[in-house]
Amino acid sequence: MKALFTSLLLLCSSQVFAATLTIEINDIASEKGEIVINVYDKEKNWMEEKSKYITKQSIVPLAGQVRDGKLVTTIELPEGEYGLYIYQDWDSNKEMDSNWIGIPREPVATSNNAKGSMGPPDYDDAKFNLPATGATQSVNIVEI
Repeated sequence: MKALFTSLLLLCSSQVFAATLTIEINDIASEKGEIVINVYDKEKNWMEEKSKYITKQSIVPLAGQVRDGKLVTTIELPEGEYGLYIYQDWDSNKEMDSNWIGIPREPVATSNNAKGSMGPPDYDDAKFNLPATGATQSVNIVEI
């Protein structure tokens, strides 16, 4: 009984502190594949692709979801600091395809539309605060 009560308390408390992050992904050229949204809450894990480093992942099929080159989706997260790494997985293989030197072969975006210089953007440029009242991140997905 105690374990059931504890489980219910944890379930309810996680809902109380959840905030809605609305993500607007612009400039989607085709409905091919799916959008993969990786959420990170630590600089040291930024853009790592192994699931143990990703705070939360959302995969959204594109077929029938894109309106005027735009997809809008939401994720529930506890309030806090996060960075988003988003890519269009054209071949639905659940990984970012890149060339031999690591340049993405599929369209990508990051929170705050952060850009890197001779490499990926820094977490400090991509991070944002998600308050309990929620927030919106509007990003432009690009082919590099």
